Amino acid sequence: MNWNTASLLVLLGLLVALALAEIRFHNHEVRASATDARLVTNFALGAMTMAANGMLPLTNLGSSLLAQHLDIGLADHLRSSWTAMFVLTVAAQTLVAYWTHRAMHAAPLFWRVHRVHHADTFVDVSTSLRHHPVELLVTAPAAAAVILLIGTPVSVVLASETFLVAAALWGHADIRLPHRLDRALASVLVTPRVHRVHHSPDRHFHDSNFGDTFTVWDRLFGTFSGEPHRMRVGLDGQLDRADNLLDQVLSPLHAV
Repeated sequence: MNWNTASLLVLLGLLVALALAEIRFHNHEVRASATDARLVTNFALGAMTMAANGMLPLTNLGSSLLAQHLDIGLADHLRSSWTAMFVLTVAAQTLVAYWTHRAMHAAPLFWRVHRVHHADTFVDVSTSLRHHPVELLVTAPAAAAVILLIGTPVSVVLASETFLVAAALWGHADIRLPHRLDRALASVLVTPRVHRVHHSPDRHFHDSNFGDTFTVWDRLFGTFSGEPHRMRVGLDGQLDRADNLLDQVLSPLHAV
């Protein structure tokens, strides 16, 4: 079994485990969130984004192979251990992801694309798959540039991507943790409660908690919100139907 297959199996297993946990320890809205149209939209958008990612001229994996071939990047100069390279890559990727995420909210044209993710009227593990494929035009080059700059080895790229996607799945899960445990974890990691704040229709809240993995960047740059109350999610005043796949695919064409 190669690294890529192992990574996919790990993420698929986590997705199923979190979905089962949502059912087992369901909140009052989980049954309503499991509508066929909504799940079709979320999973279809996820499939479209993964397919589009596979057609990009330079993916993270491709960037790693290119860096090795051209013998560029910091890796050769640092001569660090595998673990140190993993930590460096994750730190750099989460920092860049934080700023690209902020840009998706700040630039009106980018927001038209990114709001597809926020339009979901519920937040659960399927929401983590719900991204418009056009987002890749912003996020993918930034992520690939990090890999090229560091010269991250292929095995580290696959491990770090697995970790970051797993963190995104976890952060969107509709699971409530005991208060003390949640607060302790949120001192470092993004928990479902912390990320749910980001999905609030209130602009004040959805322009906070941009991190998908760690809370450190939000704390450092002044965008962290520790709002303890469970908030409603989604977007207000949208013309496009949140559960309609075609509406969401075409949503970036509309100003509202």
